[in-house]
Amino acid sequence: MAIEIQELTVEQYLALEAESEIKHEYIDGEIFPMPGGTLDHDTIVMNLIGALLPQLADSDCRLHTSHMRVGLSPTRYVYPDLSAVCGEAETDDGATTLLNPVFVVEVTSPTSIERDRERKVELYGAVPSIQGYLILDQDRAFAAWYTRAESGWRLRQFSDLAAEIELEPLGCTLKLAEIYRGVRL
Repeated sequence: MAIEIQELTVEQYLALEAESEIKHEYIDGEIFPMPGGTLDHDTIVMNLIGALLPQLADSDCRLHTSHMRVGLSPTRYVYPDLSAVCGEAETDDGATTLLNPVFVVEVTSPTSIERDRERKVELYGAVPSIQGYLILDQDRAFAAWYTRAESGWRLRQFSDLAAEIELEPLGCTLKLAEIYRGVRL
């Protein structure tokens, strides 16, 4: 749901964001509030971080939580639940906006599921550095894994808890059962 204050400029958005107690995503003048997550949402993100950190220990890839804003273009800013950069991170002047993620993750909620599965597929696909986009459902064991291909995104879907997802951009493997450990399904 968009909050329509008026068409905000990027400068107005960044000023609002610096003072706001909650985060907002900004897409071409519209802002979208980012409400707090649920226990299951947080568990999924923490399980994902726990699974990836040991696999990335000897690599040049680093994870960033939803506290790090990602700039998709000069007029589009989002807060993925998790992102990763391999190599040197490129940021804005204040180091508050990441500009070159290779991997992004969104954990769906009832209010974000449509935007995560439709609009963000397009938005993330327009960013050349992003090589993989993982969508994880909060209410059921389900992953949609988009990887960059010559003609756009290649989609693979997983719903079997025994499934393993090869995260090629990071050189990691995720087990669906590990991602959903402790989540009420």
